[in-house]
Amino acid sequence: MVYHAGALGDFITTLPAMTAWQMLHEGERMLLLGKPAYAALALPAFDEVLDAESALCAPLFRAETRLPDQLRRRLSGVTSALVFAHSHSPLVERLASGGVHAVRRQDPFPSTPIPIVDYHLSLFPELAFTAKERVPRVDTSGRARDSAEAMVAIHPGSGSARKNWPVPRFVEVAQRLQAEGEAVSWIVGPAEEGTALPPGARVWHDLDLRVLAASLARCRLYVGNDSGVTHLAAACGCPTIVLFGGSDPQVWLPRGDKVRAVESISMDGISVDRVLVECRKLVGR
Repeated sequence: MVYHAGALGDFITTLPAMTAWQMLHEGERMLLLGKPAYAALALPAFDEVLDAESALCAPLFRAETRLPDQLRRRLSGVTSALVFAHSHSPLVERLASGGVHAVRRQDPFPSTPIPIVDYHLSLFPELAFTAKERVPRVDTSGRARDSAEAMVAIHPGSGSARKNWPVPRFVEVAQRLQAEGEAVSWIVGPAEEGTALPPGARVWHDLDLRVLAASLARCRLYVGNDSGVTHLAAACGCPTIVLFGGSDPQVWLPRGDKVRAVESISMDGISVDRVLVECRKLVGR
């Protein structure tokens, strides 16, 4: 079993660790206790998924709760678990009560600045990892949006307002790229509802994650804040520009040969011209 119920970007950063866990359990079936939508992206693939937010699984997160028989039966074949959860979580104790005693647990986030992927891989001191094995990768075999190959994708949101570059600057980047002959698609999800986009803008609205991954894998370029979608773009192999001013790139910069960070002490300190310079480098202009 692997347990992870965090946000999209956090899930993607654990994928190399999940691969390592699979290596240590070669030939065994893999069960994810987490978010089914994220499991569909995962490499390695999971054989089974339990929705951590389902009523069936709720007793796993309640202290001193007897597990119902149905849940015990679902856990009966689990011999070991990799758990991304805080030490105060009752999950490890609940798993033990269901017969799962071999557990590796790690707090979801490091207490000192360290690249997040390397932090997760520190769970496996018995293994050595190549640079390639330290790069998260996701399944991009889904059906992409039409014309994705010609697109520059822009995602103006994130999970926190302090990590967001001003939308008018994203708009200016888009307009100047379009003036240079690039086509632009805006990625909009629930967090970006109501964002003031240019009239007539092409929008990828609430795409299924497998469709989004397949589309990003084919894009010419992606530009975004430190967000889950940005980690997804990098894990798809898309040339990626990440804007940092409200979080630490030493920890959160996605891995990849085609990933570039534009940093400042605040998001307001990042200029349009700096972003365009990096964009032109990655698209070969």
